[in-house]
Amino acid sequence: MRGARVRRTWLIVGGVFTLATVGGLGAGFGLNVGLPEDSADTSLIYSTTAETTVSAYRITTPELFVAVRGEVDVKVIVAPASKGARRLTVERRLTWAGDDGRHHSESWNGRWLRAEMMCGVSACGALYTLTVPEDTPVWLITPPRTLTCPPRVCRHG
Repeated sequence: MRGARVRRTWLIVGGVFTLATVGGLGAGFGLNVGLPEDSADTSLIYSTTAETTVSAYRITTPELFVAVRGEVDVKVIVAPASKGARRLTVERRLTWAGDDGRHHSESWNGRWLRAEMMCGVSACGALYTLTVPEDTPVWLITPPRTLTCPPRVCRHG
C-alpha cells in the first residue's frame, strides 16, 4: 500500500512539474520573450550566383552552328551515335557577381544556337556544354574566327 501511495505522489509531482514547464514556455513565447535582437555593423563583401539549366532537343539537321559573343565559353562533347532520334543536349551555366549590368540572351532555331553574355562592372560568364551525336559537325562562330568542333572535344574560351 505504501508503494502505491509513493507512486501516486511522484505522478502528481511530475504532472505539476510538467504543467509548470509547458505553461511557462508557452507564456514566454506568448509574451514574445526571446533572444536579444541587437545587431552588429556589417556589410556584404562579395556574392556570386550561379544558375544551371539543361535542355535536350531532337535534331534533324546534319550540322549545327553556334554563334557566341561576350563572356561565353563553349565546350562540345561528342556522344556515340544512337539508333532512333538524334539529340542535342545543352547545359548552360551562368555565373555572376552582383547585379550591375549583366546581360544574357540566347536563341535556338533547330540549327543555330546564339548566345551572348555581357558583364557590367562585376565579373560574369556563361559556359555552354553541348553534347552532340558523333556524326554532327559543330561550327563555333566567335569574333574573329570560326572553328569546327568534332572529332572529339572542342573548347573555346
